[in-house]
Amino acid sequence: MKNDDFWGRVKLLLKAHKITQKKFSEHILIPISTLTGWIHYDRIPDTETVYRMAILLGVTSNFLLGGEEKDIAERRLSELAAREALFQIRELAELILKETSKVKPIGKGQGSVRNVLPQVS
Repeated sequence: MKNDDFWGRVKLLLKAHKITQKKFSEHILIPISTLTGWIHYDRIPDTETVYRMAILLGVTSNFLLGGEEKDIAERRLSELAAREALFQIRELAELILKETSKVKPIGKGQGSVRNVLPQVS
C-alpha cells in the first residue's frame, strides 16, 4: 500500500466525521505539527498511533493500512460517502422546514395568491 492511500483514507474519514486535523491530533495525543509533518512527508505513524487513529475514526487499523480486501474497503468508503450525503440531506431538510415555517398559509378569506406573494419590481 502506498502511504498516500493511508492519508487519503484518514482525510476522507476526518471529513466524514467533521473532525479537524487539529482536533484529531489532540485526540490521538500528538502535536498538530507532528500530524502535519506525517501528512506532508507521507509517513505512516507507529502502530500504537495508527490503532488510536482507527478507534477514533470508527474503523480498523487494518482498514487504514489497506490490509482489508478491496471490496470491503470500497464498501466502507461507499458507506462513508452515503453517510455524508444523508447528513447533507438532513441539514437541507432542516433548513427547508425552518424557512417554510415562516410562510403563512393561505386560508379562507385571505384573498388571492397575489396578496401573499412578495411584490416584484
